[in-house]
Order: sequence, then C-alpha cells, then structure tokens
Amino acid sequence: MFRSIRRTLLFWYALIFVVLISAFGATAYERLRRTVYRGIDARLDAHAQVVVAALEEMNDGSIDLELSRAARKMFRADDHPYFVVWDRDGKVLHRSTPPVDVERPDAALRRSRGKVREVSMAGPAGTRVLVGQKAKEIGSIQEFLAALLFAGGMVMIVALAGGWFLAGRVLKPIDRISATAASLSAANLSQRIDVAQTENELSRLAATLNDLFARLEDSFGRQARFTADASHELRTPLSVAISHAELALRKERTPQEYREALEEVLRASTQMKGLVEGLLTLARADAKQARLATDDVPFHAVVEEVATSLGPLARERRVAVTVHAAPVTVRGDRDRLRDVVVNLLTNALRYTPEGGKVDLTLQEETDAAVLQIADTGIGIPEKDRPHLFERFYRVDQARARDQGGVGLGLAISKCIVEAHRGTIGFTSKEGEGSTFSVRIPKA
Repeated sequence: MFRSIRRTLLFWYALIFVVLISAFGATAYERLRRTVYRGIDARLDAHAQVVVAALEEMNDGSIDLELSRAARKMFRADDHPYFVVWDRDGKVLHRSTPPVDVERPDAALRRSRGKVREVSMAGPAGTRVLVGQKAKEIGSIQEFLAALLFAGGMVMIVALAGGWFLAGRVLKPIDRISATAASLSAANLSQRIDVAQTENELSRLAATLNDLFARLEDSFGRQARFTADASHELRTPLSVAISHAELALRKERTPQEYREALEEVLRASTQMKGLVEGLLTLARADAKQARLATDDVPFHAVVEEVATSLGPLARERRVAVTVHAAPVTVRGDRDRLRDVVVNLLTNALRYTPEGGKVDLTLQEETDAAVLQIADTGIGIPEKDRPHLFERFYRVDQARARDQGGVGLGLAISKCIVEAHRGTIGFTSKEGEGSTFSVRIPKA
C-alpha cells in the first residue's frame, strides 16, 4: 500500500507546528503565571507580616492579637484578605471575619486553591499564620490560557489548511512528471516534461528524466532499426540459398550444375553464419555477457599473422600491404583482438583501389599499444563519419553489399576494443584515404 507524500508532508508539518506552538504557549503561560503569582505572593507576605507583628505572647502564655484599625478594616471585607492563626497544637486562636474553613499547614508555604492564593509563615511561640485572598489575577491567567488554547487551535487549523494547499502546489510538478512518464510507451517515447513550468529544485529531476526518455527513445529506435536491418540482411542470403536450391531441384542436372548450386548455397550460408555470429557478439556485449580471455598477448604477432592471412586478398585486389610492428604485449583475448585487426584490414583492402597501399604500424607507448591502419582508399564522406560505428551502417551501400559487407565489422571492433578498456578512432580525407587507430592498454 502506497503512502501519500502529501499526507506525510502534512503530518510532519503539523507535528512540528504543534511542537512549536505548544512550546511558545507553554513558555508564555508559565512566564505570565510566575509574574502574577510573584506579585500576589508579595502582597500576601506583607499582610502576613502585619498579622505576625500584631501577635503578642501574654504572661499567662496566651497569644493576643492587636491589629491596628486599618489592618482590621482591611481583613473585614469579603473581597479583602483573610487570616487564620493557630497555636502549636493546631487550635485556632484568631481568625478574620467572616471565618474561612482551612486546615493548619505544617510549614511555610505558598499555594493556590481554585482562585484563592494563600501564604503561610511562622509566628511567635510556635504559632502558625496563614493569609489568603481571592485574586482576580488568577482568573485572568485562566482566561489567558483559554484564549491561548483557542488561538492556538485556530492557528493550527489555518496552518494545516495552508500546508495542505502548499503541499499540493509543491507536488503538482511531480504529478505532471508522473503523468508524462505514464504516457510513455514503446510506441510513444516522444513525450517530454515541460521544464519551464517546473520549479528550480525539480527542474533538475525533470531535465534528468527528459535525458533518460531521450536515451530510451534513441535505444528503442536503434533496436527497431537493428531488428529491421538484421531481418533484411538475413533475408538476402537466405533467399539466394533457397532460390539456388529450388532451381537445382526443378529437373535433373549435371554433376557440375549441382556443384555450382551447392557452392552458391554454401556461399550464402557462410554469409548468414558470419552475420549471426556478429549479431551474437553484439548481443552479448549489450547484455554485458561478453567473456574475454585475460592472457598476455604479443600484439605484434597478431598483427603480422593477420597481414599474412589476408595477403591473398591484397594480391587479388593488387593492393600493397606493409607492416611495421614493434614488439609489444597487451592483456586480453587473442582471438577477439585478431577479429579487430581482421575487420579493420579487410575494410581497408575493400575500399582501396588497385595500385593503392595499406600500412599497418604498431607502436609501443608508455602505457598502451597503438595500432594504426592507414590506407590510400576512397576516404569517408563528412556526412557518414558520425555514423561509422553504428550497426549495419555502410558508407557505400551498393558497393559494400557486392563485396559481402553487412555493416557490423566496425561496430563489433568498437565493442571488443572497449571491452579491453581501449579506444578506437579514425581520421579521413575524402578521396585520399583513412587512418584507423586502436589503443589497447599494455600488459
């Protein structure tokens, strides 16, 4: 069950607000109460001292009370202070009129009974004097507390309503982001979040999600193109194999005709096999499942071996191949590195006209082996350079297809080089040739 962010924010907002309001109210109330009680107690202390001063112990041991006329008048009215005097045994000796029923305190004290405030102090000969008064200020304190609670409650209600509204305003951009994300699908990845209507703090999230959506759209687009291109590339050799097989089976053929048909079927099957192996390599690389050996590989030996194995193709195309390979060892998979050199050299031979040349140079640098394959071929047009390492991309579509290329060699080479923590790049000048550079960390 999902929790509402809006309610969670409101809960914590209310909790913090209650704590703050309660702390403020309690502090204000306590300070007011202490101030009021301090004033009342000072007044009652003065009255009690008047009573204590008026007590006198007689020769027979009795306690007499001699109050002045002003003092008697002060204690006589209902709204004025009252007093009670006890002896050491708890017997009431003197009291004001009208009498107040109150128990003898055992020690000095300051206390409240409802709206009445009382103080007690010791008198002569073990007597105990208590003075009290109904204080209007206590009622004012209680009224202040009631007003404080009412005002706090009203402020709390207004604050919660405002917090609910503000939380909605804050979360509204998130709702828009959620709505945009919910509208995306594999068939519709063009939707984007309107960053202009999003607050600064969320605009970074919106921009990040827009970048993610763009990458997803590009990934789905490349996947769709990849699937379509793979289907198309597989269809061509498959159609060739089927057509030659059907043609050979329509009627009796001579052994030579059967042989020619089987050779065409074999050629088409070999092309399909290479295409499937290339697709499998790329799929494993995409899934991070490409398994590479980690051996010490004499890279110069790999370069010389490839140049020797492709020598017949170079002689057939009448292209001179030279190799300058300095001894250098790298850490990696010999077979996969060989595939990289084969792909790059094969491309160089395919796109170099008769009489041209291809130079393979392997140099050792401080931390890497650098292989350069330079040709005097047709070069790469400016418009094709950003797409050169894309899958199934061909600079010259018709010519590449005639020569058996399917547009996967450079994409596979890039995956292999990057899996070895290396880099691959190129420079080219149209009509003059291209140079591909591979950099692989040394062992």
